[in-house]
Amino acid sequence: MKDVAKIAGVSVSTVSRVISGRIPVDEVTAERVRQAISTLDFRPNLLASGLRSKSGKLIGLVVPGIYEPFASIVGHLEHFAANHGYSLLVGNSRSLPDVEERFVDNLIRRHVDGIIFTPIAYETPVMSHLLDSDIPIVWFDRVSEDRRVLSVRLNNEHAGRIAAEHFIENGHRQIAVVTGPRNVDLTHVRLRGFLTTAAQHGVSVPTEWIFEGDFSFASGVRIAGEIAREAILPTAVWAQNDLTAIGLLKGFAAAGLSVPEEISIIGMDGIPFTEMVHPELTTVAQPIEAMCRTAISKVLEYQQYLQQNQLHTVFQPELIQRESVHTLQEVQLNV
Repeated sequence: MKDVAKIAGVSVSTVSRVISGRIPVDEVTAERVRQAISTLDFRPNLLASGLRSKSGKLIGLVVPGIYEPFASIVGHLEHFAANHGYSLLVGNSRSLPDVEERFVDNLIRRHVDGIIFTPIAYETPVMSHLLDSDIPIVWFDRVSEDRRVLSVRLNNEHAGRIAAEHFIENGHRQIAVVTGPRNVDLTHVRLRGFLTTAAQHGVSVPTEWIFEGDFSFASGVRIAGEIAREAILPTAVWAQNDLTAIGLLKGFAAAGLSVPEEISIIGMDGIPFTEMVHPELTTVAQPIEAMCRTAISKVLEYQQYLQQNQLHTVFQPELIQRESVHTLQEVQLNV
């Protein structure tokens, strides 16, 4: 910075003001500083400046995986953060509590300006440490009872309800479910919505037809093979995310089962790949872009949201009907 100041003919403090942008500098002087920065190929030490100003223009993000839809979530959050001059520091906990705790601790030590967090479980030991740090916290697709934690989430119980209703409206009564990992609270919320709605319509999902996956394509392929070996086959399967549903498509094809004629599938999330497979996948979509925009807004305007008591923002899922659900009534009429 001293070299920049010397070339531009200004003080070091003026260079600092131009770089930070927090204190106005007349345009002629600012342009001389920018030209000197360009000449020297000077790159400010953001960590050092962050420690002085308490802002390193960094937002931390902790997610349980980089599979879809989290890959899309990362992309949207990065875009909206960049629009405000912030960078995104991403950590993948891989649904492992110790990895999650280490990464959150690392973000606290880096003095990030806020953390967007999709915790593995609602009760997580790292939260007490995080709350003590006074860093703005926004939970993504989770909700906390602590008033210091803002949230942006999908109505996941309603997502399960939508999937169950669509199957039942299309004549399905023998239905299986492929969940996410049992240690992830989201799994139970989505399943509760599905099972409760099915029961209200007189449909019972046998325990042996609730298969635990891990939100991966591979688990969908594996579980499709298990379902295909059942003595009595379900007529429909709901997968709690799209990647698993696409894995089911592949697994059923390998087992010689036709989708949707012999077995129908609904996915969850609304990722782009659902339109790239055959048959195109019916899915319960979440408005990911709008959720990400709101999450960034809540981090950057944290105090304002707290003061206005706008703690939690809930988005509604939407069923996108495509080709992977067969209407059983039509089969009966044709016969």
